[in-house]
Amino acid sequence: MTRTPFDELVHRLNNLLGTIEIQAELAASDGSLPAHQQALALIVESARKTQDEVRRLRGQQAGRDG
Repeated sequence: MTRTPFDELVHRLNNLLGTIEIQAELAASDGSLPAHQQALALIVESARKTQDEVRRLRGQQAGRDG
């Protein structure tokens, strides 16, 4: 089944939110600086992937509109 651009965006945003939630909980339960640093690194990585996906989807939309 092919997802619409909107469905792809919602999926990617859901992944980002899940990463933020899980990593924050793991870092808080560990409490150490390395755990917090690792959590932030994973959150930033997920955010960048989301940004890339948004750019890709916007490019597809611009191609349809133009």
